Amino acid sequence: MASDRENLLKVESHFQFGDNWSNFADGLDEAAVARAMDDLLRLLPRERLAGARLLDIGSGSGLSAVAALRLGCASVRAVDLDPQSVATSRRVLQRFVPDGAWQADRVSVFDLDPAADGRFDIVHSWGVLHHTGAMWRALDQASRLVRPGGTLAVALYAKTPVCGFWRWEKRLYTKAPEWVRSVIRGVFKAAYLAALLAQGRSPATYVREYRTKRGMNWSHDVHDWLGGYPYESATPAEVESFFATRGFRLEDSHVRQAPAAGLFGSPCNEFRFRSGS
Repeated sequence: MASDRENLLKVESHFQFGDNWSNFADGLDEAAVARAMDDLLRLLPRERLAGARLLDIGSGSGLSAVAALRLGCASVRAVDLDPQSVATSRRVLQRFVPDGAWQADRVSVFDLDPAADGRFDIVHSWGVLHHTGAMWRALDQASRLVRPGGTLAVALYAKTPVCGFWRWEKRLYTKAPEWVRSVIRGVFKAAYLAALLAQGRSPATYVREYRTKRGMNWSHDVHDWLGGYPYESATPAEVESFFATRGFRLEDSHVRQAPAAGLFGSPCNEFRFRSGS
């Protein structure tokens, strides 16, 4: 019998991110691309992107890959385990950078091989590897795909006191019928907006102006958060120590505190490492 961990590596056990990305991509415009470019520049300097070969692990909608090409990358390879995400990435790339040097493939991070696939100037993975079912193994694999002197840019869920609860909730949400998911979304949204009111903030303004680093609106992001299974998290110290043992030096990070100790979710901490070998 396969172990729970082995089962978690299979796409059948995962939340179907592809449905969410496909719906989200329908509303993309040039303003969304511009925001994605600004967000990418927060972690990756423009001069580092210029002329680079970039691997985007977990391409989702393809928006980060579009941003990388618009910012001067020589080529981008976008990969994702979810077939619908790959189809959406191709659609978005074809729409916004039809003449760009890109390819989008369905492949697991665990199947990428430096000998066969080469090593890249930049390996980028925003909010993905904590959903693989084996986060540390996935991070190790990603590090092997960075050329000597190259850059690794990752975003991972911050560890909070309630990560155990969210792991349970996400498993439930992923396996539940749509009517149950709708109830869970309704309860979460009501509680979140009530908390905003208690802080003297306007829920309407918050929802209207909301954008994540991947460009999602609030409703898409709530669905993505509630269903993001498998789920793992890490502290900044754990991440830095892990990559230090693999010859990577931390160059920059954006660390965020989880509001209400993670009661309404965990933010993604962003890290940029430089390979020393």
